[in-house]
Amino acid sequence: MIQFYQTQLQSLLENREVLQKNYNKTSTYRLIFLIVGLLGVIKAFSINPYLGIIALVVFLGGFYYLVKYHEKTEEDLHQNDNQQTLIKNEIGIVNNEVNSIYGDGSDFSNPHHIFSADLDLFGQNSLFQLLNRAKTRWGLELLAKNMLEIESDGEVLQKKQEATAELKEKTTWRLRFLASLIHIPNSQADSSHQISKITVPPKLALGTFLKYYGKVVPLVWLALFVGFYFLKFEGIGFGIGGLVLFHFYLNGLNKKITEPYLEQISVTGRALQSFSKAAELIANEEYTSKILQEALKDFPRADLKSKNPIEGFSLIVKRLEMRRNMIASLFLISARPFEPIETLKMGEWIERNPNFFNEIFKAIAMLEYFASLGTLQFNNPEWCLPDFHEEDQNFISAAQIGHPLIKGHKTVCNDFELNDHNRVNLITGSNMSGKSTFLRTVGINLILANMGAPVFARKLSLRLGMEPICYMRITDSIYENASTFKAEIERIKLVLAALNNGKLHIFLIDEMLRGTNSEDKLKGSMALFEKLVNENAIALLATHDLRLSEISAKHTNKVKNFYFEYSTSNGELIFDYLIKEGVCKSFNASILLEAIGLKMNN
Repeated sequence: MIQFYQTQLQSLLENREVLQKNYNKTSTYRLIFLIVGLLGVIKAFSINPYLGIIALVVFLGGFYYLVKYHEKTEEDLHQNDNQQTLIKNEIGIVNNEVNSIYGDGSDFSNPHHIFSADLDLFGQNSLFQLLNRAKTRWGLELLAKNMLEIESDGEVLQKKQEATAELKEKTTWRLRFLASLIHIPNSQADSSHQISKITVPPKLALGTFLKYYGKVVPLVWLALFVGFYFLKFEGIGFGIGGLVLFHFYLNGLNKKITEPYLEQISVTGRALQSFSKAAELIANEEYTSKILQEALKDFPRADLKSKNPIEGFSLIVKRLEMRRNMIASLFLISARPFEPIETLKMGEWIERNPNFFNEIFKAIAMLEYFASLGTLQFNNPEWCLPDFHEEDQNFISAAQIGHPLIKGHKTVCNDFELNDHNRVNLITGSNMSGKSTFLRTVGINLILANMGAPVFARKLSLRLGMEPICYMRITDSIYENASTFKAEIERIKLVLAALNNGKLHIFLIDEMLRGTNSEDKLKGSMALFEKLVNENAIALLATHDLRLSEISAKHTNKVKNFYFEYSTSNGELIFDYLIKEGVCKSFNASILLEAIGLKMNN
């Protein structure tokens, strides 16, 4: 995979050299053409007026072509730089470095959520940070939403997997699409929401008159010149001056309304340029997966004049930007009441396209989402898309399942079966042997599977609609006036409520009741364990307390024991992180404490 990205990066570097040379040449040619062209036009007019007009048309056409070609080359350079940035980031991610360009989803963190905090879904070094390739707020929210919701419709999951696979295969298009947005700072992700809230402008004074006057003002100017032509141009200066003053009056009459509105539009329009290329790429690509076809059915397609659906709006914004130039503004207002007329045109455009921005950003967000999942699958070709079923006797069948966030060394993978004969699983083991990580491995791959993403496993089959309930990372909070034990009580209440809500859950519980004395801890743990067994719950419980295994002996048809172990070599602890059936017989806390200098009494 790294080889692919490195080849792409080398090709981009070589292409950039060519583009830079073309850009420099075009700058020089444009300057030469300007000087020579102007001299040529002046000379042509001195020879013959008609020849001068022809020379002027040729000069303007040629100069316009050079300007557009120069802008196109500059845009290609910009896109080339964006693609280099993107690919360098992907190389870093494949090499187990942090995804530094995209947000980590910290603003979606919720320590009280039933599984997001325990499974490291948001924040630094989280699943969100591993997955995220979104730059719009819409895309970020869509990604977070799908991480937090468990899908119970098998057809929807199949469609999501199809879209993931399609975007994985569209490698060139996917990289270009992501590169078109990569330069947007994470702090400006909300600009997509702001753009989508553009409204029709307030009513203007003399609005109806201005609406029609804007259409006939060229005829007014024509009538003025024709009229004064027959009058031998006597008093034409007064006529022009009067019309110009009338235009300035109409422009000033609505200044308090038009100025703030046009300023908002201008700011929004400049931000919109960041999404223009992405929209163009979406509009000119064909999609085979049903979920993408359905999502894009209302996407504003380009008309015959432009391949970019945003271009029409952008042209209006560009005209508005011209008013910032004082000299240009004088000419524009002199010719017609520029600001109120353009405000009315903007209102008409918005009325003709009421859902334009919503559809644009819905489409971009959807493509960001599946481009994120497709990139994950592309970067990890050994991962698989899971199967789902609705059998009530089989819940998890995993071959070589691993934790996707473990970096820096080869992840140890495990095979695991969870069915009607081991609905509740007690996992014992020494410290640092892998109990908690295994619970998170099951949970985080369950989240990936429900997103339509690939999972870190050679093969994974899951019961449809299974939602994780986690009781793992329990902390106190001075701000919330909550001790560790109080936090644990709240989580147990959540577990008990989930047992009775009629939904399908898998409970992932790590070392119950750590915040109380050992006697109450044992009693409470055994009571909760028995409750889970009696309610036919699906659960994985990790513990150091071997006395809980006594319950397993009473429910051999529902409960199974598993353990992780360690070995020693030359005084060092060695962990294999492989789950085994049975009960752990050896623990290592004393060894670890003595290793740091704390003398233990035998």
